[in-house]
Amino acid sequence: MSLNPGVIAIGGAVFAIGISTTLAMPLFTTYAARDGGGASGLAAAFIVYAATLIVTAPLLGGLSDRIGRRPCVLAALLLAGLSTLCLVLAPGLVALGVARLLQGLAIGLVAGGATAWAAELAGGPEAGRQAARVTAFATAGSYGAGALATLGALWLLGDAEPPVTFWAHLAAVAVLAVVVARLPDPRPQERVAWLRVPAFPRGTVAGSFGMFAAWGVTGVTITSVPSALAMAGHPRLGPIAVCFMILAGTAVQQAIGRLPARTLSLIGLPVLVAGAGLVILGTLTVSLPLLLAGGALVGSAAYGFLFVGALAGASEAASGADRARAAAGVFLVAHLGFCVPPLLTGLAVDAVGAGPALGGFWAMLVAVCALLGLRLARPAA
Repeated sequence: MSLNPGVIAIGGAVFAIGISTTLAMPLFTTYAARDGGGASGLAAAFIVYAATLIVTAPLLGGLSDRIGRRPCVLAALLLAGLSTLCLVLAPGLVALGVARLLQGLAIGLVAGGATAWAAELAGGPEAGRQAARVTAFATAGSYGAGALATLGALWLLGDAEPPVTFWAHLAAVAVLAVVVARLPDPRPQERVAWLRVPAFPRGTVAGSFGMFAAWGVTGVTITSVPSALAMAGHPRLGPIAVCFMILAGTAVQQAIGRLPARTLSLIGLPVLVAGAGLVILGTLTVSLPLLLAGGALVGSAAYGFLFVGALAGASEAASGADRARAAAGVFLVAHLGFCVPPLLTGLAVDAVGAGPALGGFWAMLVAVCALLGLRLARPAA
């Protein structure tokens, strides 16, 4: 079945919005070194994105049902473009913090509305499922593509800033904004509640906190690991490992079969622990093979087994309109994981050094995952 051109355009908009969140990732440590922020400063600027989503998600989640899909997607494109423009005009930790705030708002605006709009334009249940797959793949693929594209540009064209990928992103946002503005927005505006409070149905807390551990590891891998490698004189190894982590996770997410939600989470926890251990060992020994192997395992667990398991568990435990609130609960806990462990680990790296900080983080991860595994292994009530 051929896809509706409008669905393709919305998928392109979602890709352009998502790619803004990782486009500057290879330059994170450069910004930190330039401004003297260290690992903790980089972590603080980085987690503004997740913190913005946590604060605004209850409000932005239902906004497209009140004002329409098109205004939300257009606003998200504008914010994504402005985030890149900030880093073009004033590259550094302050601009990175502002850019991450804008990106958090953009993702919050587009998260639910874009998929719903694509399904409405596609028409029919099967076309709607295809539209959902397009937007899901655009979201997941964009996270790995942004950093990979900038790494390639820096390798081929040198370290001059801003990289050509920043200009390409700004041009793509401008073109997509014109295209999206011409798409019909057929869904009539509805009177819905402004706030959508996250919910945690019975039996889903352990799976949800598996995402706290998972995105805690990915956040540390994106911030403290590249900082430690940059201090050791290898500023490009961290972004390479991060790209591999995201791409491997995206591939596993697409390949996972219909395993029970609890089984997916039970598989993901030990894979996450093993992957984090390899990433930390690869960081401390400056070993690219260990970094790539660990990144693949972390990505498989965080974006594959634990992510799918948590969302599936929430969907199975809830019903009707509560499913959206249950999914929001998963994302709330996941983004808390994206905030708290990276910041604490970054502070520890600056205070006691990379070895003790990353080793202490892994020990805490082992304890948390063991407790979650024991809880998940208990028979359901």
